[in-house]
Amino acid sequence: MNYHEAAEELIRTQMMYSKQLCKIADIISSRGEDLALLVLHDRDDSVYAGEFTTALGLTTGRVANLLKQMERKGDITRVPDTEDRRKTRISLTETGVRRAHEAYDRMLKDYVWLLEGLGEQDSQQLIRVLKQGAELLHQHETLFEK
Repeated sequence: MNYHEAAEELIRTQMMYSKQLCKIADIISSRGEDLALLVLHDRDDSVYAGEFTTALGLTTGRVANLLKQMERKGDITRVPDTEDRRKTRISLTETGVRRAHEAYDRMLKDYVWLLEGLGEQDSQQLIRVLKQGAELLHQHETLFEK
C-alpha cells in the first residue's frame, strides 16, 4: 500500500464530506458537555479539576469554560478541597446526573444508528480501527511527553 497516496485520498474524502465526517467525529468523540457529564458520572466521588482536565484530554482553558457553563446550568458544584485550598473538587448535582443519563442515551442512539447503517462487518472493522488508532495516538503522545 502506498500510504502517501492513501493519506491524500483521505484528505480529499475529508474535504468532500467534511460536514458529514464532522458529524461522525462528533458522535465518536463526544467532546464537550456530554463527555464531561459522562466522565463525572463514571466516577464514584468528586474529582479534582486537574484530573478532570486530563480525563477529557482538553486544554485547561477549554475545561474552565466548560465548567463555568455546567455550573451555570446547575449540572455541577465546585468546592475547594479541605486539605489544599488551591485545588477544586467537582461533583455532579442531581440535575447533572439526570443530564448524564440523557447524554448517554443520546450517544447510544447515535452509535446504534451509525453501526446499523454500516452493517455488522463494517461496524466491527470501524471499532477495531478506532481502537488501534487510539492506541497508536496514545503511544505517540506518550513518546513525545518524555
